[in-house]
Amino acid sequence: MKKIKMIILFLLSFQFGYSQEKEVSFDTNYIKTNDGKTTIEINEVQELIYTIFSLTKNGDNPNIINKETAYYKAAQENFKPFFQHEIVFAFDKLLEENIVNFILLPGNAYGFRFDDNKIVATNVYKFPAKGIGKYELKENPIINYISLLEDFANKSNFRKFYKENKSYYLSLKKDYEKFAEIAIQKKWIESKFDTRINSYRVLTSPLLGSINATHTFEDNDFKEILLFLPTIKNDETKSDLYKKMLNIRIIFTEIDHNYVGPVSEKYKEKINSIFTQRSIWVDESNKGTQHYPNPIKLFDEYLTWSLYTLYAFDHFEKESVEFKEIMNNLNEIMVEKRGFIKFKEFNLFLLEQYKTNNEIKIEKLYPMLLEWSEKQNKF
Repeated sequence: MKKIKMIILFLLSFQFGYSQEKEVSFDTNYIKTNDGKTTIEINEVQELIYTIFSLTKNGDNPNIINKETAYYKAAQENFKPFFQHEIVFAFDKLLEENIVNFILLPGNAYGFRFDDNKIVATNVYKFPAKGIGKYELKENPIINYISLLEDFANKSNFRKFYKENKSYYLSLKKDYEKFAEIAIQKKWIESKFDTRINSYRVLTSPLLGSINATHTFEDNDFKEILLFLPTIKNDETKSDLYKKMLNIRIIFTEIDHNYVGPVSEKYKEKINSIFTQRSIWVDESNKGTQHYPNPIKLFDEYLTWSLYTLYAFDHFEKESVEFKEIMNNLNEIMVEKRGFIKFKEFNLFLLEQYKTNNEIKIEKLYPMLLEWSEKQNKF
């Protein structure tokens, strides 16, 4: 996957790779400060990384970098004189090597902060983004590039630019509060699963295109989700209800991976026996499906998106124009754009089972859902 134009992955969800090396360290103070909180953040070191990406040749793609804002234009005007800086070439090479570095570098940058003109470790997130799929990093790349990052930031007056845009960042956070309802999502999901997560952290950027990523981290009996998400989609031609439903869908289908995963592991053998017949479940000519290389990842992607239908059924007017429109949008994305060819039928079957008892735990729906899925392999 050398050329960005050939990669159709921007509507996909990613989960960071696992490793034996400790990824995080949550001490007593961190836990006390963040327990029960949902935090929306435009992190300064991450924003530096995205800014550098926006200057690279391999980042010159609207699905990777959001170019449709005045902020992007201001960033380009401010930082274009530094497009030949060594760090720009280094990051461009990493994107050329594998486009998932667009997620891994900012993911690891979250473990650092500015201390005056220096970039120092927070000692909280130590090496959180080790890999995606078969692509793995042997060491935290930010450590190797700290000197170059500091040099770029100092020469370009990045910290001044970041400070001058804080009011804009605040407006983006307020959009999340208005259209995302993350606390309500959390309450519903945790009523449907036994998993409990202490803290949600949404990490966004006005430069972030269509890529989403999520992972749960645990230390000292404290669980925290990191959600890498674009800013809120705020199409003025749509009603507030539709915008809310759309943005919740984008966020929800990332959050629920962290709850579905542990349950699916209990049914791993059955899932493997059914979803190993990939040609029944995905259009293998769609390159994006390659990022779900095993049966569990495939099944989980079906289920995480279908769970949004259940959430919408419980929270929005089922007969509204917006509800019908968002359901059509859901099916179109999954079937036609992403190649999950059985999604519409899968989604409808799950909804019909849920209608009979919308108080049921999702795990209780697994047996009948897997029984239905097994029958599809025989058609």
